[in-house]
Parts: sequence; structure tokens; C-alpha cells
Amino acid sequence: MPERHFLTMPLLFILHIFAGIANAGVTLTVGTIGLKMAPKGEATSYLATSSLATNLGAGLGPLVGGFLAIFFGSRQFNLTLTWIAPAGSTQLPFVNMAGFDFLFGIAFIMGLITLTILARMREEGEVSREVMLESLMFRTRELSRPMSSVPAFNLAANFPFGNLRKMPVGLDAAFGVTAYQIAEIGRVATMAAMRGRRVTGRIARSLENGLNGVLKGKEAEVKVHGAEISRQMARGAVHVADYKPVDVGQVASAVVTGVVEASTRAGADPHDAILGASQGIIQGTAEAHGDLATAAAKTIETAKEIAGQAGVSEESAAAEAAEGVLKAAESIGAEAAAVIKEAIPSVELERLDNIG
Repeated sequence: MPERHFLTMPLLFILHIFAGIANAGVTLTVGTIGLKMAPKGEATSYLATSSLATNLGAGLGPLVGGFLAIFFGSRQFNLTLTWIAPAGSTQLPFVNMAGFDFLFGIAFIMGLITLTILARMREEGEVSREVMLESLMFRTRELSRPMSSVPAFNLAANFPFGNLRKMPVGLDAAFGVTAYQIAEIGRVATMAAMRGRRVTGRIARSLENGLNGVLKGKEAEVKVHGAEISRQMARGAVHVADYKPVDVGQVASAVVTGVVEASTRAGADPHDAILGASQGIIQGTAEAHGDLATAAAKTIETAKEIAGQAGVSEESAAAEAAEGVLKAAESIGAEAAAVIKEAIPSVELERLDNIG
């Protein structure tokens, strides 16, 4: 053991801080995965068994470690490299293990094996690394917001978006997720993708990665709820305006393209995807206090541009987008509906009137 010196206590202090951080992460993750994997109707027995296994490991670990420490306490392993030359020989100590060195070495090797196994596991609903980091960093920015002098950064802007937690739209029954989770995927993915160039492509990839985690293998349900999924995802994505100054038209265009692409690849009908994304753009823009007219005009324009890519005609895409933005505006109020009607091209309004 090394002799005590002036860095002993600071090093111990730092090591305990990192040990606490690591233990907190492990405890939180194990508990969360246990809750998520618990079979429906059997959560109590499942969590009890999981807790029993965890505590058995926590109790047996120190006992086994103590036994190994006693066993290796009177043993030593030396590995020396020897260089022999005409002038003499030189010995270089390569490995010298004794006592607790064996115990720490075994723990280190077992830790590497465990990390290798865990790295191969894929949890249902996981998202890309940049989306996860953006979500983590958002909490830190949230704490500093009340101290900001920028008027746009205020807590009131989050209130309408927070109401998504209470919306019973059936997604939780179909996929095990809520409307808020779908919207949060859209918001976080868009926040992460807004950093850098080629925003539209990055948004589409981030949204697709997020959706694949929660909708994988449920194409039939996606087809039924495609419009609602697209609406909530677009609605959440537009809320990037709550956290950073953005151009409403640019965001609307990028989000419509990304949401439609991600939703259709997940199994949604292209018509439903365009309709839902258009509704979400307007609702999210209204909640973020953005320019509704600009968002509506850009949404319809973008829908026509991506029509071929989505596999629908330009006329059909424009009609779906116009119907979506108008429906969303009418649900907001008469004033919003009047603003949207002014922004919708007259051709699309006539077509909607004929359909109606």
C-alpha cells in the first residue's frame, strides 16, 4: 500500500464522487429497465424477484471478495523479463501481483466482460446518442432559463406543450407510449438536428431513429394511427422555437419533410402522414407563439415538393396539407382560422370547399 501523502484525501474524495455518480446511474437504470420489462399484471412479483436477485448479488459480492482477498493474501505472482548479453544480464519486472492486486485485477476483468455484454443489448425504445445527449443537456438549460434576460425564454411558453401529457389519444394502448413521448421524440430529435448543416436530412434521420425504437414491429398499428403519430411528432418538433430563435418557415419545411419521411418509413400511409404533420405544425406553432401564416404557407409548399418522394400526387399532397392546417387552426379558434385562410392559396381553398 502506498504511504499517505498530501494527495491521499483529495484523491479519495474524487474517487468517491465518481463512485457515487456511477452507482446512481446503475441504480436508476436497473430500476427503470425492471419497471419497463415487468409483464402486464405481474409487475409486483416481477419487481420483487428482480429486487431479490439484485440484493443477493449485493450481499454475496463482498463475501466472495473477502474470501478471495484472504485466499490471495498469502500468494504472489511475478513475471520478469530477462535480457542476457555477453556483458551480463538485465531483469525487467513485468508483472508483480500480491494480495489485493489479484482482487482488483479480477474485478477489472469482470467489469470489462460485463460492459462488453451490456454494450450489445438494445433496449426497446432507445434513441440515437445525439438525441439522448440533447435531452440531457436540455435539463441544464431549463434550470438557467429563469435567470435569463431573453424574453422568449420563459416558463409560460412550455404550458400548452406540457398538456400533451394528459391527452388520451390511444397511442399508449397501441404502442405502450403516450402522445407526449411521441412529441418529445420530435422535439429532442429536431433540437439535436438543428445544429449544423443539412438540417432536413438530419431531422429525418433523428426522427426515424426515435420512432423505430417505439414503433418497431407494429406496422399495422402505425398504419391506423399514422395521422396522430405524425401530428404529435410535428407538434413537438416545432417547439424548438421555445428554446432557440429559429425561422418559422425553415423549421416548418424541415419538420414536414422529416416527419413525413420518418412516418411513412415506419409504416404510415403517406396521406395520413402529410395530414397529421400539417396539423402538428400549426398546433405547435400556435403553442410556441409563432407566425401561423408563414407556417401554413410553407407547410403546403413543402407538401407539394415532397409529394413525389412520398408517392402521392402534388394535388393530393397540397389538399391534405391545406386540410390539415385548416383543421388545426379551427381547433385553435376563429382568429387563427381566419389567419390560416388568408395564407392558404385560393386554389386549395376552392378544392376544400368542393370536397366539403
